[in-house]
Amino acid sequence: EIISPLLWVIYLDPLLTVLNQEARDPFILKSSALLNYSPLEFEQHSLPISHLTFMDDSTLIASSKSGIEDRLSITAEFYTLNNTQANSAKYVLLSSSSPSSKITFDLSPSPLISDISFPFPFLPLNTSFRFLGVWFSLSASSDFVLKQARSMVKDMAALLGPKKLLAQHVAYLYNAVLLPRLEFRLQTTLFSESTIQSIVNLMFSVLRRKAGLAATTPLALLFLKLPFSIQNAFYRFLSSHIASWQKIFTHPDFKDFALYAISYLQGYLGAESCPTTINLEPWSQVVSLRTHTLFNSFLFSSRFNITWSLSFRPPRRDLQPALPLRSILPHSIFQSSWKLWKNLNIFVLAQLVSPCGRYLMNWFDFQHLCIVRKKGRIPTWFNFIKNNFLSSSSSSLLLSSYFINPSFTLASPCLLDDSTKDYSFYPQ
Repeated sequence: EIISPLLWVIYLDPLLTVLNQEARDPFILKSSALLNYSPLEFEQHSLPISHLTFMDDSTLIASSKSGIEDRLSITAEFYTLNNTQANSAKYVLLSSSSPSSKITFDLSPSPLISDISFPFPFLPLNTSFRFLGVWFSLSASSDFVLKQARSMVKDMAALLGPKKLLAQHVAYLYNAVLLPRLEFRLQTTLFSESTIQSIVNLMFSVLRRKAGLAATTPLALLFLKLPFSIQNAFYRFLSSHIASWQKIFTHPDFKDFALYAISYLQGYLGAESCPTTINLEPWSQVVSLRTHTLFNSFLFSSRFNITWSLSFRPPRRDLQPALPLRSILPHSIFQSSWKLWKNLNIFVLAQLVSPCGRYLMNWFDFQHLCIVRKKGRIPTWFNFIKNNFLSSSSSSLLLSSYFINPSFTLASPCLLDDSTKDYSFYPQ
């Protein structure tokens, strides 16, 4: 048993090598993050994935039905050559599309393959599936994991509640049994502190009863009154996630994935800089990010003044002097506008001003240059800039605090469309 992992590596390595190098239509993780806005330049990464395998637990991944058929053909030939057999009855299919309840895959004809047709049951898109004891969902929903965590706490509270135990016993079981189980179950999901607290509240109710305290005893007082330590669940889970990401960021084998993960998050946020170097609070209320493990790891750690060192990323230009829009506009306006800026590739105030860095261009300039649509009203965020950042309502001159160094503004040839005749920028 001691060398069984090594034996599995030796046994499966030829198959995994072929899947990585020869399998068709791999699923490609793509990311794009801003490097510079003048001219627009993006850091792009493509990471092909053909499988996830650990020991005898494998998940084949492809971007098309033919890609899955190709992988099934390769694995079927490998099993025949090595006189082994996979239990096809356990095969299930999960797809981002919406096929019928059962799909048949036709393998490539080969003298090594006896069964060339496999019907697979199809799992609905919102169904959670387990890989190595961790649950995932293609719909990016954390509801199933949250229900599991609540159920684990509820079961333990129901088990320990009637028992004749001291508060110390309950605290020990909470620290040494329940929290490690929850930590393992939440490896891919990092909830907020309030959500974590709501998950474990039942156990604290049991602790209060065992310690002879009132049910209304505040949690902070509970930690102070009991003469033994009770671990903070949120801090433990946050530490676990930070440690996991730090391992990914520092291990050379994970460099490609680390670069993809960082640039994908930056691109999704539409941020002008690395997520570890900016204030993420403006995005803290975005629903799609509430259970994003990397975003939450950065966000929550920043609240405790924990800094991240990403030595694997090359240094890049500091765009703070260009005045990022996220840092100069109110959160309420940011919440309703950040996706629009991302679609328009607008990141900083420097993109909206004259080459000298002192005048705000008007909205019709952007329409004329086809930077924005020629129809539609002037958006709220641009009106806010006009009403609050200009020296007067009759001038496009910016307040001195918003002047931008000309080295950060868009040069005239880059800003103006050369194919447009008889057009130039005239500050009002």
